[in-house]
Amino acid sequence: MFNSEKVIKKLKNIIYNINNKNTVEVLDIFKDKNFIKCLKEQAFDNEGKQVEIFNEKGEIIEENINKVIKIICPNYWIISIEGIHIFINLKILNLIYNKIKELPNEIGKLRNLKLLDLRHNQIRKLPKEIGNLKKLESLDLAENKLQYLPEEIWNLEKLKELYLYKNQIKKLPNEIVKLGNLKVLKLYDNQIKEIPKEICNLKNLKILDLESNQLQCLPKKIGELKSLKILNLKNNQIKKIPQTTWNLKSLEVLDLSYNQLQELPEEINKLKSLKELFLYNNQIKNLPEKVWNLKNLKILDLNYNQIKEIPKEIKKLKNLKKIYFGNNQLQWLPEEILELNKLKQIWLYKAFNFSNLKQDSEELLNILKTLKDKNVLDDYDLKYLEEKIYPILEEKIKEKYKITDLKQIKDNLNLDNLTF
Repeated sequence: MFNSEKVIKKLKNIIYNINNKNTVEVLDIFKDKNFIKCLKEQAFDNEGKQVEIFNEKGEIIEENINKVIKIICPNYWIISIEGIHIFINLKILNLIYNKIKELPNEIGKLRNLKLLDLRHNQIRKLPKEIGNLKKLESLDLAENKLQYLPEEIWNLEKLKELYLYKNQIKKLPNEIVKLGNLKVLKLYDNQIKEIPKEICNLKNLKILDLESNQLQCLPKKIGELKSLKILNLKNNQIKKIPQTTWNLKSLEVLDLSYNQLQELPEEINKLKSLKELFLYNNQIKNLPEKVWNLKNLKILDLNYNQIKEIPKEIKKLKNLKKIYFGNNQLQWLPEEILELNKLKQIWLYKAFNFSNLKQDSEELLNILKTLKDKNVLDDYDLKYLEEKIYPILEEKIKEKYKITDLKQIKDNLNLDNLTF
């Protein structure tokens, strides 16, 4: 059993020189002068008031050790947190942006800990004792050098948030199903090739972020994540989405950008709660008709695809605020897009295939200018599009009015007032 009195007696051997803040001599428990500096400055009680751990003589104030509820040590260049286990009532430990390479086994003694944030360190391995933190609700291990996780970590059944992004993790074990209270799971920027089907049993999961991994497919039963609100699959190698995906009735954000999708099924219209749909940089040529039934949609990103036509049904998206068509093969832009009264931004840079334009160029130009007047289309976009459209108009003017001097057209004619 942990003997706090014994530890405190040892702590009396620590000498802290307050006359020179950069000089700390550690004789026993603590091994890192930067950690001691942090403890002097960033230890707080339950009311958020700073707790004085050292007195003016550099001695430990015994009665204050158990008052420490929160330790916040960002960017202190800490290498070791050995000695942290004496703060047995600690609930929040924030050690982001330090130089920690490993955690002491004694960290498992912090049995009251609810939040542990170790983001942006150099941790390669976790001690199995981390599984003793039974009250832990939020664990952030992002931006470290982890390749795998100890099996004991799946014993943290009260965990609600788990951040593992920007590590070197290649595989998730089936035991992840034990984290039944998990609401947020962020795994982006790892090396994961496959997601275990057991993840589909995390019924409370609201955010699942798998961006920038090596996924080629998803579990067939992913549609059983009924509480899921955000699904980020950006920058993987996915060619097809499981049919059950469209059963995610609570889904509000779906990011499928930077994959290898060629089409979307009509069933996408089942995502009635969807507000943001990102399909940037795929190989999509046509959109299903029912995609225009997503009436809650606010953002639609279709940049960098092979889309040729946007139908007039786009007017159904009454709540749309942002839409991106850049770098496609559009041959037509429907006038009905002007009926989207909530639209705040439209991106049309390199959106059109002008060599195969099926729309009257004057009609297209008028739509673009109306969008500009509504402050929806920016000047840069309009200027680029005008440079592409004016040569087409010039050829029509040349043909109709038998004009051979093309420079004279720009200098002397008002293109807006000409009829064709």
